Amino acid sequence: MSQAETARSGFWTGKRLESGLRYAYRSEFLPLLLEYVGAKAGDRILEVGCGTGFLARLLAQAFPDAQVIGLDTDGALLEVADQLAASQALMNQLTFSQGDTLHLPFADNSFNLVTSHRLL
Repeated sequence: MSQAETARSGFWTGKRLESGLRYAYRSEFLPLLLEYVGAKAGDRILEVGCGTGFLARLLAQAFPDAQVIGLDTDGALLEVADQLAASQALMNQLTFSQGDTLHLPFADNSFNLVTSHRLL
């Protein structure tokens, strides 16, 4: 598969992931999820295996004073995540990084909260 085909495949996979997550995270359940996660204003939050950044964007919107970082190995999904975050004006508090989730590219104790909702 060529690089262009791989990128296109990741893009469509990303769009499909987004559609499924919008259905799975229905608006009436979001307050419960955000309460369960337990983030606070000013937290540094890492989402491991962020894919298209769906949860990272929710966290950034719910906690505008927090810094949210999404990590994933799939560069094509991260491109979709960047585009979606930019379209929602979240780039000041939300960044995405490509890296190995088994060997996190961050120093110990860099985050107040680490979450992974669909990686395992």
